[in-house]
Amino acid sequence: MPQPQRIAIVGGGWAGMAAAVALQQQGHHVQVWEASRQWGGRARALDIPAPDGGHWTVDNGQHILIGAYQACLQLMRTVGVETAALQRLPLDLRYADGLGLHLPDWAPPWDAAWGIARARGWHWREKLALLRTAQRWQRQQFQCPASASVADLCQGLPARLLQDFVDPLCISALNLPASAASGQIFLRVLQDGLFSGRGGSNLLIPRTDLSTLFPATAAAWLQQHGARLRLGERVQALTPTTDHGTAWQVEGESMDAVVLATPCAEAARLVQGLQGVPAPLSGRTTAWTNCAQALPHTAIATVYAHTAQGPGLPAPMVALRSQAGAPAQFAF
Repeated sequence: MPQPQRIAIVGGGWAGMAAAVALQQQGHHVQVWEASRQWGGRARALDIPAPDGGHWTVDNGQHILIGAYQACLQLMRTVGVETAALQRLPLDLRYADGLGLHLPDWAPPWDAAWGIARARGWHWREKLALLRTAQRWQRQQFQCPASASVADLCQGLPARLLQDFVDPLCISALNLPASAASGQIFLRVLQDGLFSGRGGSNLLIPRTDLSTLFPATAAAWLQQHGARLRLGERVQALTPTTDHGTAWQVEGESMDAVVLATPCAEAARLVQGLQGVPAPLSGRTTAWTNCAQALPHTAIATVYAHTAQGPGLPAPMVALRSQAGAPAQFAF
């Protein structure tokens, strides 16, 4: 049995809390630092003023899971999140007028084949083009050159398919437009979602706020199991050391290892500030920092709309038509 280690996790978002839960299960001594005053990072709850003078709990953007995310779902079960916290629906990318793609709750590949064949608003030539392209991706074992974008993969597909299928799926899964998103990651999502087993493509829409859905619940679980949590405390620097057999000093604490689960700019700041790094590692840390600093940040805007009257939406999630100068993806 490996000797338990003292492990610092910098960042209390979903990635940091997932790492903390997994390491705590393995018997390590975990400490988590989170700079903000709330767990969850980019997927957390927010309190905003309500029109009646009270407050609403909303999410900082809508985040969706799919049925193929088995490891994430298992972590949620581990910390005590009930299955009922997620509403499971077959993949539905239809607009409010009913046009678009909707899969039945069948086993793959029949769900995708039937959904494409029955998609409203698509010409039969467009449906055939999508089926042929999907078959080609499957024959290639969902592999493509590392430099290929989603747009590269979809060259030759009719414009309607790009607008009604590729772009919405790319935005929802990768948070990037097809021209900028990784083709290899997109193919992996398609493989896991559409070909990994029944229910893999299902949408899992949260019934509760995102903090409760995992990070805040994970924090409570970690405290119950002996982890130390440092909310509202920013790690200013990491100091490598060999004193007393430890490897790192983190805010005055001796640690054997450090996990960086922060945005790339914050991780680059911490690695760039390392002092006394051995010469063989200095070049590697410099290269890593340069790479992290070069990653672009793309914002996603969320609009919260309120109406005292009205029928609401026809489904929990409805696709929105995007136009030049007026980007839009989904309403929930």
